[in-house]
Amino acid sequence: MSILANKRGLSALALAAVLGLGAAPAAMAQEKVSTVVNTMQIFSSLDPAKVTDYTGYMAVVNMYDGLTTVAPSGEIVPHLAKSWDISEDGLTYTFHLRDDVTFQDGSALSASDAVWSIQRLLKINKGPSNLLVDLIDPANVTAPDATTVEIKLNRPFSPFLASTPILLVLNQKLVEANATADDALGEAYVGDNSVGSGPYSLVSYNRSADMVIERNPDYFLGWDKGTPIDEVRFVQTSDDATVRALAEKGELGLSSHGLGNDTFESIGNMPGYKLLQTRTAGGFQIKLNTKVYPTDDVHVRRAIAYATDYETIQEIIYPGVPMHGPLSDTFETAFNTEIPTGVYDLEKAKEELALSKYAGEDITLVNSYVASLAFEQEVALLMQANLAQIGITLDIRPEPWNRIVELASNPDTTPASTQVNVSPSYPSPDAMFFNQYHSKASGTWWSMEWLQDPEIDALIDQSRAQTDPAEINATYKELQQSIYDLQPAVWAVAPMRRYAANACLQGYEFRPMQSWDLNFWHFTWECPSN
Repeated sequence: MSILANKRGLSALALAAVLGLGAAPAAMAQEKVSTVVNTMQIFSSLDPAKVTDYTGYMAVVNMYDGLTTVAPSGEIVPHLAKSWDISEDGLTYTFHLRDDVTFQDGSALSASDAVWSIQRLLKINKGPSNLLVDLIDPANVTAPDATTVEIKLNRPFSPFLASTPILLVLNQKLVEANATADDALGEAYVGDNSVGSGPYSLVSYNRSADMVIERNPDYFLGWDKGTPIDEVRFVQTSDDATVRALAEKGELGLSSHGLGNDTFESIGNMPGYKLLQTRTAGGFQIKLNTKVYPTDDVHVRRAIAYATDYETIQEIIYPGVPMHGPLSDTFETAFNTEIPTGVYDLEKAKEELALSKYAGEDITLVNSYVASLAFEQEVALLMQANLAQIGITLDIRPEPWNRIVELASNPDTTPASTQVNVSPSYPSPDAMFFNQYHSKASGTWWSMEWLQDPEIDALIDQSRAQTDPAEINATYKELQQSIYDLQPAVWAVAPMRRYAANACLQGYEFRPMQSWDLNFWHFTWECPSN
């Protein structure tokens, strides 16, 4: 089948433009290594102060640098900051910046740029700012000199260092030069342009279809690991056949992780391709809105959990391992081993339903999922069949991702159940607890449970204020049990992160932070000899 004739994929014009049809595949290019990366969702914004999902972070991690970054082990390591000091009271963090970093336009990066970028993040108050807005006053972010950034916290906050990779630095002068009276922080300009110091800069951006980035030859960390990738062409398509066609032409460098299992296996078996597979620190779950019918009843939520066929999901639909509640066991010291994995038991599901305030009624449950993800459709159909056996009708409503994000902003519009893949936005259990379950984080796709429970809030706040690791982990374990008892989600599977990759693509390592593993500076293009 011609990829240009596939109406579910990219239009012929868009696909030809981004792929440069007729050009030699990346593996054959001699002067320039250019490859295609598939994404399932659109890049809704390129502004580091606004992104919340994996595609947004895939863009900004390549175009910007943070004060720190994260190693595959989850350790926070130096990046723009070569070192840092923490005061004895845990309130003042002093970052000592490198003096050899330039932005992509050639101008020098200064501590004042970092200060302005953090203050801008706090003022915009979107995206990742909910982590910091009550913690840091903009006036308490200062630059004592050109290579020093000082951040004073309002209170002790144990996960703060783990969050510092998201403190991405923008070119203040360039943004301000393109700001307007009605847009003093340059949100329109930053949303469509690259104004960082990162390893790649923006070439073109079509919000609904594709994005192209090119290698920054003057990147401060250099390009001495092997043959670098000069150009990455992101193609947004939800059609597995289109992705297979790209692989058949030898043009696909890396797939998204949301393809169907048959597609992964098909591409992995093609000459010149391989499958990458690794554990993650997150999980695939069915979020249950605790504020609307019928999932406002805990017994209904438990009935849904018991009616979930975990084995089929974990072994056939979306391969992975069982989950023990809301936290991945990859966070070993914080993980509560007393929490069981999910159990598929229709009789127990009926018993729970009989205890609910809706007992004896005809119950209809809305289930939404990302329309572009074939495996989520399979999960919905499996749920529909199982729930029918306990007297619940599943109303399946696939939605585009941007629509799910929009619906999640209000408890009344958030579906009663929604399928979501969640992974930590910074390498700490706090990223899983605060973003999903704290009342202050309500209103995003992360928090579609609308839990808003004072006891859960108090435990999260307690963990953030503690400084002793043993005490923090004890609180985390108590949190897991308390959340598990409320059943605000069905924790279906800790999936294996899978990508179909060109055999020439080398250097992939999972990093426990959203899309930080897709920074293409870590990759090289080295083709096997046979």
